[in-house]
Amino acid sequence: MAPAQSAPFATDLQAQLTAATIARTPETLLTEIENQISNFPNKFGAIAASKSEEVDQVGTTIWNLCTRLRRDVESDNPKDVPIILLLVRVFSFLLLDGAYECGKNPPGNLARLIKIGIKAGKSCIERKEGDLALKVLEKVGGYIKPDPGVTPGDKEACERLTPEYYVLRTALAWHRDQLDMADHMYKLSISTIQGFDYNVAESLADVLYEMGKDLLHKQQYQLAVKWLDRSYEVLNGQELDRLSIDASELRTSIMQTLIKALLYLKNPEALERARSLINLLESVLGDKLIVLLLKLEILSASSSEVFDSSQYSDLLHRMTRSIPMSEVNFKLFMFHVRKLNDKSPSLACKALDELLNLRILREEREEFIEKVLITRIWITVSQRETVEAIEALQELFALIVSNSKRAISSAATHGAHTILWKRIESSYAAGQFQMAEKWCQLATHQIFVNSGEHNLARISRKLLLCAMARKDMGSAREIFSSMSDSAKNEPMSQFLMHKIAVRCGENELAAESLQRISSATTKDPTLLYASCLDAQQSGNKLQTIAALQLVLEKYGYTAPSAIHLPSLLRTTIQLIVSLQTEPQNLAALGDLEQTVEKMCKAFEGAVSSMRKVTGPDSVWEVRELDWFSKNSYNLVIKNLSTWTPRHSLRMLTCCIAFIDHYPKDISDQISEDLCLRKMFCEFSAVTALLALARGEDNIETQLQDYLNLRKHVDSFDALLQEKAGKLGEDAEEDLLRKLSILIVFDFEAACHLKAWDDLHEIIIKSDCCKSSRVYELMADCILCSQAPTQVLVSILKKIINAAWGLDTMDIPKLAKYMRCLFQVAMLDNMEVAEQLLDKAHEQAEEAAETDQPYPNEELEWIATRSFNYAVDLYCAGDEDGCKNWAAKALNIAHYCSDDGALERQLQNKLVVLKLDT
Repeated sequence: MAPAQSAPFATDLQAQLTAATIARTPETLLTEIENQISNFPNKFGAIAASKSEEVDQVGTTIWNLCTRLRRDVESDNPKDVPIILLLVRVFSFLLLDGAYECGKNPPGNLARLIKIGIKAGKSCIERKEGDLALKVLEKVGGYIKPDPGVTPGDKEACERLTPEYYVLRTALAWHRDQLDMADHMYKLSISTIQGFDYNVAESLADVLYEMGKDLLHKQQYQLAVKWLDRSYEVLNGQELDRLSIDASELRTSIMQTLIKALLYLKNPEALERARSLINLLESVLGDKLIVLLLKLEILSASSSEVFDSSQYSDLLHRMTRSIPMSEVNFKLFMFHVRKLNDKSPSLACKALDELLNLRILREEREEFIEKVLITRIWITVSQRETVEAIEALQELFALIVSNSKRAISSAATHGAHTILWKRIESSYAAGQFQMAEKWCQLATHQIFVNSGEHNLARISRKLLLCAMARKDMGSAREIFSSMSDSAKNEPMSQFLMHKIAVRCGENELAAESLQRISSATTKDPTLLYASCLDAQQSGNKLQTIAALQLVLEKYGYTAPSAIHLPSLLRTTIQLIVSLQTEPQNLAALGDLEQTVEKMCKAFEGAVSSMRKVTGPDSVWEVRELDWFSKNSYNLVIKNLSTWTPRHSLRMLTCCIAFIDHYPKDISDQISEDLCLRKMFCEFSAVTALLALARGEDNIETQLQDYLNLRKHVDSFDALLQEKAGKLGEDAEEDLLRKLSILIVFDFEAACHLKAWDDLHEIIIKSDCCKSSRVYELMADCILCSQAPTQVLVSILKKIINAAWGLDTMDIPKLAKYMRCLFQVAMLDNMEVAEQLLDKAHEQAEEAAETDQPYPNEELEWIATRSFNYAVDLYCAGDEDGCKNWAAKALNIAHYCSDDGALERQLQNKLVVLKLDT
């Protein structure tokens, strides 16, 4: 690129630069400048000599403009300077370099060019623009050894600027990770040390320091020591009073970083040198924080097998008295306290106590109190517990309370309680109940005024447990009394109160606690189960039953998967039964009906659970079914005479449900036993339901009982039919007798339910019983029912016909039923009444040949009633009807045992009627 092209661009750039710098987004202009720099020729041609002065002037103008614009940037951070200023500086230097090569340069121009190049290169290095820096410094490097023809002034200036140039080349090589090149440039810079001014020496030391620090960060400790040593030597080789104010701070930083690097080497020689450097630093700075921190690091890095805790503590003591109490310094101190705690907890506690007492409380640094407090508690609880340690904490708490203007916050209180609680739990678990009590008392110190009701209640409960563990029930009661009402009413507190009451034999108090636990808890039964277990372990059956009942009632006779419900129910039932046999316990259990009610609920809960749980993993195994079915059966049989019918029915229903739940693959013998047991349950259930229905005033309930009764009858009948021919003769006769009773009850239930269509079937079913008593009872029942006349006539007629065929029939009773039937038929259906007359004649004729003739008074009544009806027909003009009925009346009168008196009397009256023959 020719200067003819660069000069116009430079002129345009001069016009745009100010606006572009302010805008900070001159993308197009930046690209153009970068292209100019990258394509800038190494040397201008001879043709450009005439233009060199113009190019020099433009380059100088642009450089000066950049300088002014840079001053307008308020920040000292090179990264905050717009990048365009850096690029323009490089471009202007290139213009000046080109102009210098081609033009006639006046004295001093070379020195000016090197200074500009060094400034441009330094700016590039600060912005980490390594390629640009290299481009600039390579140009500058061409002027370090000037031509013999230069003026003495330029030569002297060149020699003066050479060390600064090598410093920059050293820094550039480091930034480009070229440590060999950096080493070479460092040696060149040192070779010109006679030409150093103090600023250059300080700059070189700073560069070397940054290199060493960077290598330390990269964990290249040996190299870090090497470059930090060089930095230290460069700075130490100068007269310190002639260096800048910052040089002293730089020297301290170099020594600090060098000491750290030496410590990382972890060898005796390096450690010894680090120690000597610290001593040197201490002689200059005294108890400065940096000195104390480095001495602490020396102690931590010491290879001695025994850690010098005493010296470490002494250094912390010196820090306490000397350091400014800032947030950063406080964190540093706490860090080293924790390190000391690893070796000597007692000295760590002492250091914290001193910091709190000598600095924090005196200077009223409230923001640090809570942090010291938490750390102090943590250290104490982490070491071997002693009474002295607890007392020391109490003294510290008192000191804080008396000197602090504000209470410990809720968050800090929570943190302290969390730490203390772990120690409380560990002491309690180890059986150290008195120590656990002391920790609990510490946790309730007035310093923790923001503990919150929940935390205080939890600590009080732990105190209760400790007192109970020591069997000091008096102290336990006092602790409970001291708790707030809300804390007392918490379920866990009531659980502990229940334990105390059980152990003191106070059943009423124990029962009250159980009720409060039950009413407070929602779905979690843990506390109630725990109460059951505790009462059982204490041998208190009454409280065990009370707790078990609450568990079962509270959770609807179900249980979580972790609880074996059959076992829970068995335990409850066995306890109730066992206490029923002990008269002294009846009053405690309540009246008999309430006790039986609880027992029924237990068995019903078992049935409910059994029906819900199915599959191979069911807890309701055959052995459980055996226990529950047999015990429900035995209990109801034993107590049928004393229990109410409703309770007996419920227990019988449960027994039936257990039997029905048996698997199908049981043995024949077991199946036979279960069948007989179920049949007895069905029979007993029917009798209970009948008693309930007959005594029930509520019609709806009564009808429901009758309906259930019929279901049990059907079940009994079905089982009997299934076992027909498979039972012994005596057993079968007994079951048939029971069936005959059930059929009568079924008939009564059907009448009350107005199931008229079912009555015929029941009468047919009764045929297998061959019992006249059954028919008598059914006849009485239908006559007392509210059956429609047609139904009454039909059913009673069927009963009489069925009964007449029995060998054991009672003719006088059948005759009464016939009279009733005839009387009803006369009122509603004369055709049926006429049929009944024929039937009565037939029966009278058959009875005349037996030992039980038809009752004379019945025959007289039927004959007279029918003859009177014949007369009524005559009076109504129905002579045919009259003749028919009169003939039937005479046929019946024929069998009266009055030597034919009634028959003759009726015949005479018939003659008087003068009927046409």
